[in-house]
Amino acid sequence: NNADTQLRAEISEYVVTEKIEENFEKLLKLMQTALQGGGGHEIGVWVSGFYGSGKSSFTKYLGFSLDRNKKIGSEPFLPLLQNQLKTASTRALFNQVSTTYDPVVIFLDLASEMLAGASMEDISTVLYLKVLQWAGYSEDLKVAELERMLEKDKLSEQFQERAAKLLDGISWTEVHNQPLVANPIAARIASELYPKLFPTPEDFGRIKIDIFKDEVKRTTEMIELIRRKSGKKNIIFIIDE
Repeated sequence: NNADTQLRAEISEYVVTEKIEENFEKLLKLMQTALQGGGGHEIGVWVSGFYGSGKSSFTKYLGFSLDRNKKIGSEPFLPLLQNQLKTASTRALFNQVSTTYDPVVIFLDLASEMLAGASMEDISTVLYLKVLQWAGYSEDLKVAELERMLEKDKLSEQFQERAAKLLDGISWTEVHNQPLVANPIAARIASELYPKLFPTPEDFGRIKIDIFKDEVKRTTEMIELIRRKSGKKNIIFIIDE
């Protein structure tokens, strides 16, 4: 597709300066040390540099390389970056860390993300919404919370079958990010599946979801959700502002 073609062109033209390669190696060694030490502590890295110095490319390609599921077509991304590197030691470090760490990589581009109702929210809130979206839930927080409840109660399949009938055969996942379509459908079926919680569709419609949960609780929830959905332990969040 066009995105793959563009990314392939970008990485084939990526100029890895000596400084950039040094920083790749420095960061990978820090990650490797943390892993060897048991990974019992959290790590945050701030990538700084002047405007146009390549911060976004550096972090994006690092994330793509460590994500073993990231491919361009059928080709893994990692070898494409390694082709641009000049030293064998850095190439080897990428192999070691990606194999040992095998992380889930969640990207958040604050400049381009258009998440429903989040344009003026703080970064942690936008990240929380992004993780819900990554996990396959609706961008609309109330609909997403219903989807999670249905999943927990093993009612997702039943819900989706009823939604498809109401949508004349269109699948729920095709419309769950369209609030004007998803909310009325969700309200109607929620009142059928949870009559005690939502005696009428209007009761679901009146519910307000408070996004401002305790930060620790919300972070724990995000990590548990990603681990459950991916089956992987390690997570890298890459936030580009």
